[in-house]
Amino acid sequence: MKRGAFAIRLFLAVIFLYSGLVKASGSAQFAIALAPFTLIPETWIRPLSILLPFAEIAGGALILAPRTKRIGACLILGLCLVFITALSWALANGIIVDCSCFGEEQRPSFAKMTLALMRDIFLAALAFIVLLKDSSQAFGRTKFQQSEFRS
Repeated sequence: MKRGAFAIRLFLAVIFLYSGLVKASGSAQFAIALAPFTLIPETWIRPLSILLPFAEIAGGALILAPRTKRIGACLILGLCLVFITALSWALANGIIVDCSCFGEEQRPSFAKMTLALMRDIFLAALAFIVLLKDSSQAFGRTKFQQSEFRS
């Protein structure tokens, strides 16, 4: 099970490190991609286009290290929830845009946005699994309880 948990963490790390690095290297393009999301105040677009990629990079890096994996998983889960909210809101309001999730510029469509939404839900579920697995170990038997059990 440890290999499976590490594989999930590695998968999330690769996705978020790649996505964050692509966005950070083209923050001006990412700012343009954020503009159609009228849910976001115009004054927030530039700061978000800089901060979001670094939050993705931080989440990807933190989830790899055993001591910071919970922090990384929380950060990734929070980012996914923000992305899910923004995409859901845009779809519900008939706003069809290219999310520029991985830096690629594609012709926007309802199907591509729905696929991005499903991907974000999947990634959020994986981050949640990392948190659940880690918390189940944290709330498991302590060393004292284990020694009592053996006696």
